Parts: sequence; C-alpha cells; structure tokens
Amino acid sequence: MLVSLLLVAGGSSPLLSQAAPRPPAKQRLDQAELLQKAGRVDEALALVQADVSDEGLLLRNAWPLLQLQAAAGQLDAAWQTLARMADERQMVPAKWLETAQELAPMRADPRWPDAVARARAADALRERLYGAAAIETPFRETLPLNERLAGLSRLWAEVKTHFVNFELVPGLDWDALYLQTLARVSRTPRSEDYYRELMRMMAQLHDGHSGLVLPEPLRDRMQARPALRTRWIEGRVLITQLLDPELSRRGLAVGQEITAIDGQPVAGYVQRHVQPFTSASTPQDLAQRLYDYNLLRGDARRALRLTLKDAQTGASRVLRVPRLDGKARAALLAKADDASFRWRMLPGEVAVVELRSFGDNSAAQAYLAAFEQIAKARAIVFDLRENGGGNSSVGHRILATLSPQAFETSQWWTRSQVSAWRAWGLPLTIEGGSPESVQPDAQRQFTGPVAVLTSGGTYSAAEDFVAAFKRMARGPVVGEATGGSTGQPLFFKLPGGGSARVCSKRDLLPDGTEFVGKGLQPDLLARPTLAGWRAGRDEVLEAALARLPSSPPSAGR
Repeated sequence: MLVSLLLVAGGSSPLLSQAAPRPPAKQRLDQAELLQKAGRVDEALALVQADVSDEGLLLRNAWPLLQLQAAAGQLDAAWQTLARMADERQMVPAKWLETAQELAPMRADPRWPDAVARARAADALRERLYGAAAIETPFRETLPLNERLAGLSRLWAEVKTHFVNFELVPGLDWDALYLQTLARVSRTPRSEDYYRELMRMMAQLHDGHSGLVLPEPLRDRMQARPALRTRWIEGRVLITQLLDPELSRRGLAVGQEITAIDGQPVAGYVQRHVQPFTSASTPQDLAQRLYDYNLLRGDARRALRLTLKDAQTGASRVLRVPRLDGKARAALLAKADDASFRWRMLPGEVAVVELRSFGDNSAAQAYLAAFEQIAKARAIVFDLRENGGGNSSVGHRILATLSPQAFETSQWWTRSQVSAWRAWGLPLTIEGGSPESVQPDAQRQFTGPVAVLTSGGTYSAAEDFVAAFKRMARGPVVGEATGGSTGQPLFFKLPGGGSARVCSKRDLLPDGTEFVGKGLQPDLLARPTLAGWRAGRDEVLEAALARLPSSPPSAGR
C-alpha cells in the first residue's frame, strides 16, 4: 500500500509564519495515492514523477516514487531512487523497506543487504538524536538525583521543542516552571513523589493530549479507582453507574450524591488532591476529568470514605468503598456492557447508534455489519457523548455512509524544526496539511435525517468525527461542547519506567476555524438536569429527537 508523507503548509496563526504552500503538489500526491489503490500504477507513478521534477526529491515524494517504480517493474529506476534517497538523506526507516509489499522484487538483488544496512545506520543516528537510552531506566522505588534531574530536563526540552499549543497558554513561563520543579524534584527521591511533581508541571500546559504515563508499578498506587462511575450534574457529583453488585450490598446506589471524600467536602478535596495534577484543554474537559475520570483515583490498598446523600430522603451516611487494582476493574468493565458500539430502534423508527470508542476498528466494523438493519430507520441519532477518541479513520468509515459526496476532514499543522533557519534569524515556521477528502461508501448509503449527540466527553478522534459531520451539513449537533482537545501526541520515555506525551499536532476545522482549547459547539445546546437524570430521562436525546422531523418527544436512558 502506498504510504503518503504529505507535509504542506496549512492553517494559520498570528504568531507563526507559514512555509511556502504547495497545494498543487499535495493534490498530485493525493491523487497518486488514490490511483495506486485502484491499481492504476502507471498513472500514479506519472503524477509522483511530476512532483519530483517540480519540487525536487523530498521524503514526501521519494518514498511513493520508490514504491511505485518497483510496483511498475522499473527496478533499475527504483534502485537509482533508493541510492539517491540515501545520498540526499531522505532515507526511510529500515522497517519500511523490509515490509513494503511493492519492494518485494528488489529484495533478491545482491544490493539489498547494503541498502537495508544504510537504512539501519540512519535509524541508529535518529535514535541517538531523539532517544535517550541512558536515562530511560527501569522502575525503582527511589531514583538517584542525577536521573530525576535528567528526566525533568528531558521533559522540559521536549515540551519546549515540540508542544504545539503554547499559544493557548500565553501566561505560562515554561522555563520558570522548570526551575521551580527542579527544586521540587531534588527533594523527592521516591518515584511516586517524583512522578507526582512531573504531573503537577504538565498540568500547567492545560492540554488534554499532554501528560504523564506512570510506571506500571505506580498505577495501582496512584490511579486505582472504585467500581463505580460519577458525573457532575448541576454542581453536584452523582453516582451514575455501579460496576460491581457488591457495592449495592454495601449501601451504594445510582443517583446518590457524593458530598465528601475522606471527610473533606468535594470541592476542597478536588482542589487539594485532584486539580493540581489534572491537565485539561477546556472547562468542559476539566469537569469531565475532575469529577469522573480522576475524582476517586488513588492507592488500591486504601479504601475511600464517601459521604453519600440519598436522593429520596436527603439522609447522609458514610461508607467505605474499596479501590480496585487495574486488572480487577478491567475484569468488571469486561462484564459490563462497555462495547464500543451499541444500537437500538426507538418508537417512530429512529435508530440510536452509540459510538463509544474509536480505539480500534470494532465500532466501524460493527456499524457496517448492522447497517442493513440500521438503514431501515427513518432517522439516525449518533451518540458520541462517551467517545474518548482513538483513530479518526474509524469515524470516517461511518461518516462515509451518510452522503454520496466526498467530504473533507480536518486541517492540521505542526512546528517545523529547521536549525539553520533559526540560526539565520528567520521566523518560526509551521508545516501542515490541508483537509483530506474521504470518499463515500459505494455500497452503503443512508439518506434520511441524522443528528449527532456530544458532550465534554466527546474527545480527540471523536471530535474529528463531529468536525467532519459539521462540514457535511448533514444534520444538527445536539448536546454540549466537545472536549476541545485533539492532535498527535509525541511519546518518549523517562527514568523509572514511565513516559510522557506531548501534543505535537494542532487540528482545525476544514475551513481553518480553531476548536482546540474551545470545543466544537453544538447547534442546539442541551444538557442533563438533576431532576431529569433522576427521573430516568435522557434530555439530550429528547432534544435531538425533537429536532428530527416527526420524531417522538421523549426517550429514556
């Protein structure tokens, strides 16, 4: 399969200058990829050759050129391209050479081992430049000072070099924060305390795609959660789901309000123990993390004392609630109906399709498998309120069934790192991509009314789905603003077995409108109320149904 490497200017920023735009080149390479997928290799090759002729040999066109020449049987030309790539330092990773199907005819040539050896040498240089094996040490309960400082320094440097959303935190002095954190980590030899300080530092980026991945031995000490879910509704924290029937026997119930945690009022507990270590991109993203994902996290060896207020009587009681280690909680989630895809048909022939995750292809596969039945509906409501993201292409496969026309995906940009340009005093530049075009599903099309439900938990790749849906103008988006955080995290390792991620790519709507740090706004604002939720109503779904022609007025959760 042809792999595209398209780095062309796109997006806009008041603080950044753009690299010279190349839309004709991008269109050529996009078209070449489509032709190659259709088996029209010679036509695809002609377009890539034209791009190389106009633009010179660049990584974005060298790799397609090599594959297409080999696929077309032009092996002498392919060997010349591979040699030129090495000479001009446009070498691709050895793994690409070793796995690309198009290059199979070249692997029997006696020149192949040397070509792979050169690619591996380039890989080794890349690892020396971008890796840090000396400080990527395994977990220990305590870390020596030099490792702690080296890890913090790597974190500071990677963020300063690659973080794409500094514009969204104009008041942050990253260097001053680095110095403050140096003093803190110098006093924290315990790995648990060390990582807590790094989390505190990363939280100041206010970016949901940037943060820490704890060493595995610390996860059950710092991130264990009880077998329940909570939600912030009209200023109160409610229990919304019990994953373990044992909690019911202990006296917990869905609908109870948590008023205190370990003897501290919820607001004070959150301010002291949760918010300083939580990174979020928007207020709605922060609320989701503070009062659901992170609220009850802590040591699996220590039970929580929850003060619970009964919804009916108003009486309060204190109950001990255990936290579960990761394996135990995952086992309970596996038993619960936590599938990435669910659907049901409401009265009035309205299909409600829940897309709960794009973490793998299962949601798209299940939707396409059920499409014949779903398409019998008069209208479809897609529910993405609990979709935390994954791979954007999963959502695009679903959207491709909603219009016979091709649709555009998001724009994006990233910071360009050209050392000589910096030495010459040139402005900071960006590279990026204009919207891609996704082709419609030729076998499956639904032409009836459609709506999409969103919340602050609609996140990352799920926001890319909503962005494309808005561009399609296929129907209303109903609910609350999305989380306002998407992009490509850059991962790197830290001392003590942990790692970090830094958002390195900024996404925009297809027309260039910013939504990172804001969220995608619904066409119709609707959110749950305390009374409605306790009555078993889904007020957001009700609002969407009311917008669909001839829809029934109400629906239950």
